[in-house]
Amino acid sequence: MPPTKRFSPAALWEYMENYGDVILKPSGGGGGAGIIKMSSLDGERYRIHAGSIRRVVEGKEAVLHALKSLFRPKIYLLQPHLSLGRINGRPFDVRVMVQRTRSNQRWQVTGWLAKLAGPGYVVTNVARSRGSVLSLQNAIQRSGIPKRPDLLFDIKKVSLAVASCLGKAYPRLLEIGLDLGLDQEGKIWVIEANFRPALSLFQRLPEKTFYRRIKAFRIRT
Repeated sequence: MPPTKRFSPAALWEYMENYGDVILKPSGGGGGAGIIKMSSLDGERYRIHAGSIRRVVEGKEAVLHALKSLFRPKIYLLQPHLSLGRINGRPFDVRVMVQRTRSNQRWQVTGWLAKLAGPGYVVTNVARSRGSVLSLQNAIQRSGIPKRPDLLFDIKKVSLAVASCLGKAYPRLLEIGLDLGLDQEGKIWVIEANFRPALSLFQRLPEKTFYRRIKAFRIRT
């Protein structure tokens, strides 16, 4: 996982000094709502990117005022901005469905795809950014991510390891929609875990194998 801290002014300036580009995200949020990217420019000038809106703010007090006007009523977290793989300049991340049944507690990866951000957006949430979905293999091929034969195997391995940990903490949990990042060097990052993942993303793929498999698992539970 990217280094994560609870938001405070002191933590924000520490992260800006260490990373230069920072993501602020609400804890327990959904749908990409409330996510803000902040980038350091020159002097005390900073770019704030929320949704499709970008603005430059000068001075730390003005920055804090601008951020708090954008915050949703939730605890906010800080993470360094990941340099995700891109297609035509637009970032994408990976949605992996991991499921199990009450009768068989062994987790299985039942589907994966790539979520491509819409033009001008930081978040890859398809509905919020008016983005699109495509097969994971297609996304990797079209991006600048270095090709390696074990990448898909490693994505599956990471997904099952995360599901195993979360399954112990939440024994009744039967499915997880994991959002993973692939940075431009091909490193895998855990972004978040969704406990009520939408099946509609997989329904958008032209090939319906994953959609049918995930739906069948839900029926069995």
